[in-house]
Amino acid sequence: MAICLKKFVLRFIDEGRGHLQTISEGAFLLSADEHTEAWIGEMFRAAHTLKGGARMLKLQSIADVTHHLEDVLSELRDKKLTPDRGLGNLIHESVEYLSGQLTQLFVSEGDNQLPPADAGLCERLARASRGEAVTLVVEGAGATEKTVLPTPAAAASLDSGIKQADFVRVKLNKLDGLIDILGEVLAGHDRLEQQIQNLSQLVPRLPGLSAEQLRQQIHDFSAQLRESVQLQHLQMFELYDVAARIRMLPLSTLFEPISLQVSELASTLNKQVVCRFVGGEVEIDRQLIDRLSESLTHLLRNAVDHGIGETDERLALGKSTRGTITITTQQDGSGILLRIEDDGRGLNYEAISAKAVSKGLVPASMAGQLSEQECNELIFHPGFSTSKIVSELSGRGVGLDVVRKTVVTDLQGDLQVYSRAGVGTSFSLRLPVSLTMMRILQFEEQGHLLGLAAQYVVEVVECTAQGISDIAGRPAIILHNEFIPVVCAGTLLGIHERQGSSPTAGQRLIVVQNQFSKMALRVDKLLDERKMMIKPLPKHMQQQSLVSGMVQTPDNQLVSILQVPALMAMAQQSRQTTAPAPAVNVTPGAWHVLVVDDSLNTREIEKNVLEAHGYQVTLAEDGLSGLQKAKLTQFDAVLTDVEMPFMDGFTFTKSLRGEKNYQHTPIIIVTSRAKEEDRRRGIQVGADAYIAKGDFEQDSLIKTLKMLLC
Repeated sequence: MAICLKKFVLRFIDEGRGHLQTISEGAFLLSADEHTEAWIGEMFRAAHTLKGGARMLKLQSIADVTHHLEDVLSELRDKKLTPDRGLGNLIHESVEYLSGQLTQLFVSEGDNQLPPADAGLCERLARASRGEAVTLVVEGAGATEKTVLPTPAAAASLDSGIKQADFVRVKLNKLDGLIDILGEVLAGHDRLEQQIQNLSQLVPRLPGLSAEQLRQQIHDFSAQLRESVQLQHLQMFELYDVAARIRMLPLSTLFEPISLQVSELASTLNKQVVCRFVGGEVEIDRQLIDRLSESLTHLLRNAVDHGIGETDERLALGKSTRGTITITTQQDGSGILLRIEDDGRGLNYEAISAKAVSKGLVPASMAGQLSEQECNELIFHPGFSTSKIVSELSGRGVGLDVVRKTVVTDLQGDLQVYSRAGVGTSFSLRLPVSLTMMRILQFEEQGHLLGLAAQYVVEVVECTAQGISDIAGRPAIILHNEFIPVVCAGTLLGIHERQGSSPTAGQRLIVVQNQFSKMALRVDKLLDERKMMIKPLPKHMQQQSLVSGMVQTPDNQLVSILQVPALMAMAQQSRQTTAPAPAVNVTPGAWHVLVVDDSLNTREIEKNVLEAHGYQVTLAEDGLSGLQKAKLTQFDAVLTDVEMPFMDGFTFTKSLRGEKNYQHTPIIIVTSRAKEEDRRRGIQVGADAYIAKGDFEQDSLIKTLKMLLC
């Protein structure tokens, strides 16, 4: 059955407006010579996405111009072109043309019959991308050049040039619920007015009341007022919830255009791909749906082009010639879980590692030693691509960095990747249902009120100063089978300690997590956790990454909501700056140790300890991955945790001992399981030493390792 494209045009116009505004603002900066590499990257991604959407909807004139514009921006991003006023003017001219095309689309009510692309504009863009001088448009013989100087006002005009689809269909039962709760709120307001009237009638009688009668009257009035205020408080939150549900849309509204995109992309690549959807009835805020569509487009393009292999490759793996992409949505606590899975080839970790080395992201000595999680992180690096051919869909290094920024930074969510060679790849997105009301954990540091979005908070703990150990040159705690670094919030944020203040005996730690990494944030005082209305930042503050918004306390104080991903990046950068890891010159005779642990923090800490003493280290995130690496490389010693997914440490140790070349290799189990029966089992399966993390001391680990290797 043919799919009508008209109903998708309005959404394309909405998204196109935002992309053109990004490009226009960047063109202004280019003309004023105030550009940054980040801005050029944003402009490039905007043009790339706009081109892809236009091609899906058969809007050839828009696709042609954005394709040439993307080429120019690609050369600028790769520093093959030098930004100047002429290029800025040419880019802005392109934006004006594309804005006019979108306006024509809107006026024609989605009719796709646009005139052919402006050949002159396309030719000038093509010449500019080749490094030729930019020729500006002139008006008549002897006329001066037509100078197009974009301004902030011109960029803002994009907002009014195209009407936004600012309406949603609302079910009658939702409106009925809204009216019902409004009635209850009005009734509560009437009760408060009546109580004020009762108070005014009481005032003239006060001189004739005894002290006991006066106390009773005040007590009764206070109890009634407290009950009314509490009831109104509940009603106001219920009113917000009902009103917010009106703006909710099922994710199925995204699924039909997604299916169309998958079909079109697969056809372009001569592949057979089917898209399956589960849980499309789950509803989220319409604003989230709009901002999520671009990320889903990038993930699907990636799945079709990179994930689903060629027909002969699939047949060799015993798979059907038709690839499958499954999009599953489900409720996940107070948010939703969105998973995009393909049954393709899986990530090529060897190619990712090699590309990372060639781009200078990791040293050559790390080639082949990166863990799967580390490789998973690398694919989100801007400009990272393992494709050897630059085409319309691949090789430009755009897409996944946009997804990471949108999901983690803009939408306050979480993004994880799982992949198995020959099986497929899965991207899991955890998102809040709404961005306007969230649970916030508030704390105080050096007199400053701060907050964290609750979805990043793992738990809150309090420990003594003795409970914080010095491991690999930095403070850390041992919590639930993993080492977690401890960072002082005030030091990290540059808030200096007040004179006369002194640390108390108890250490209040907020354990936060982003992706696979955790950090314990030491704070002065914990306040509370509650559902709060998020106020957006002023426009002049929206470019900074540390604060995502503000909330207001009942006594009208403003609380800054800190971005956990930005905090953790600051902490990592601070560690590298203040206490850089000692340089390690690995010689051919150095002992090579395999460290197996599902905790990223624990792996990194143990790696730092070992490298500080001259060992060469390879990491694995679970027993199965560790066993595979051990079969490919002969290690001199192995450190392993017990509690891990896919294959635990006991099974891993036993399996490793079954390998002929590992029957006498030292194996040390490092785990939080300190019971005697666990120790005995570790020795029974073949471990040479068993170290409990609660008793962990890096010197004893090194001594044990040296003793076993000698």
